[in-house]
Amino acid sequence: MNRKIVNSNSMYNQYVKKRLYEKRRCVLPASPKGCPDIYPGKPIAPKLLKADTLQYVTISDGVKRIYTNQDGLTGYGNTGILNPNSVSYINLFINAMLQPPILYQVQEGVLVLTSQDIPKQGVPIILQFIMIYES
Repeated sequence: MNRKIVNSNSMYNQYVKKRLYEKRRCVLPASPKGCPDIYPGKPIAPKLLKADTLQYVTISDGVKRIYTNQDGLTGYGNTGILNPNSVSYINLFINAMLQPPILYQVQEGVLVLTSQDIPKQGVPIILQFIMIYES
């Protein structure tokens, strides 16, 4: 049988000395006077959020920097380029590599690559839209 050895400087003994610890029960500190919002009382149970992902898929032609809904490939669940204000997050993948947001701009129906480099011809471009919402 393993027993945990508690030395005299342990947190347990410090709590006992300060009377913040009672047998089998920890007493929480009371909220400071005049600050009831710091300690609201009962904790609020977290809500389970739901998420949907949508995508716009196209292939680079090696020349363009601007892509529109008409450039999207069918057959990949293409939704077109959504309004960035209607989604929670946007991720751009070029040749399966996640791109930093500074390298592109998104408007409804338009994707603009702002980087100096243009993807080579045949490279896949995937714009992922993530929508997080309450159930």
